[in-house]
Amino acid sequence: MGYYSSLINRKFKDVVGNRYEGIIKEYKEFLLTEEEVVKDVKTILLPLDIFVKEIPNTLYELLSIYGAEVTLVYIVDRDAIAMVKEILGEDSAKEYAEKKEKHGYKLIEKISAELEDRGISSKERLFAGHKLDNIETMSNDFDLVAISKSYGGGRGDENEISPVSQRLISQINAAAVLY
Repeated sequence: MGYYSSLINRKFKDVVGNRYEGIIKEYKEFLLTEEEVVKDVKTILLPLDIFVKEIPNTLYELLSIYGAEVTLVYIVDRDAIAMVKEILGEDSAKEYAEKKEKHGYKLIEKISAELEDRGISSKERLFAGHKLDNIETMSNDFDLVAISKSYGGGRGDENEISPVSQRLISQINAAAVLY
């Protein structure tokens, strides 16, 4: 029995059985289950990659409402680096990784500055890894994950959601915002 159910049972313990059940039925839509209760958001994960171009103002507004610390994570795809290495050689793979890291640092700096301008504290991380697995694992340490529709792959039009974003939304345990 959940917390709210036991609270209702205590409140109406002297009420005759049928009357209690009637109250529960009438007020069912106003009572939240334990799964529906929104927890305080203190930490937010914001994954970034080459396909995430910018953050919309509406997301900045949402992030500022929580007053939580935002962790920006840019992941360079390790599988792409391995493919470049296999096809073009070690030097090309190194050059590819450096270019992607440089782009990642620029994007992180830009978004971090925009967060700072709005009074939102942030941390930054950049590393090579597997986008889906790393974000799924990292999401366990955060209260909210804000995922771009284009994260992990290009989209045909602005209304499509990338397969990586779809999978993350369905598999992570934290609350998620799709932008």
